[in-house]
Amino acid sequence: MRRPTIAIALFVAALIFSKVDPSFACQGDKVLLAEDFSSADASWGAQNNNFAIKDGAATIKADSQRGYKALDNAFLFDDADICVTVTALDIGKPEASAAGLAFWAQDYRNAYFLLLADNGYYKIGRLIDGAWVNAPLDWTQSDAIAQGTNKPNTLRLTIKGQSLAVEINGKPGATLRAQSPNASTLIGLYAESADKVDTWKFNNLKVTNVK
Repeated sequence: MRRPTIAIALFVAALIFSKVDPSFACQGDKVLLAEDFSSADASWGAQNNNFAIKDGAATIKADSQRGYKALDNAFLFDDADICVTVTALDIGKPEASAAGLAFWAQDYRNAYFLLLADNGYYKIGRLIDGAWVNAPLDWTQSDAIAQGTNKPNTLRLTIKGQSLAVEINGKPGATLRAQSPNASTLIGLYAESADKVDTWKFNNLKVTNVK
């Protein structure tokens, strides 16, 4: 269930419950979206064998050697500070499975992705007309990533104009420029599997303005 505003006390309580340090949260003074996944909002599309919302989390199980995108079709964003907690639940090959945030999404065939792999790497990928093109940021190692299953990682992406700044578990990552769509766009979730059906969980999706 999304809320355009959120009480400070409730937000702090939710962070404690999910064991996410509040310092990792997005820093804007205006909450644009707070998604606690307490109910299956229809704006995420239909639930199926690949995507489900239940018990305060969204879960993606992408088919073998495939990716799965879930976009929130109710909100459009320009500059934004975006945070989400990503947890690997069941992974066959950590080096060949990834999950994270979809952003600058014009539709399901044109979008960018901030992805995290369970072996300690992250990247920013780009999809144009359904095909992957040169990644604005190729796989990059980060000691900030908690490796292994059932270990949550909080991704933060700050978008301002063409500038992107990545933060993982409160530690700064790459900063770069990329070709923005020059229009308000969607955000969402993404996961891809290796040779088996891998399972990823997402919690505490939040979007604020950029300070």
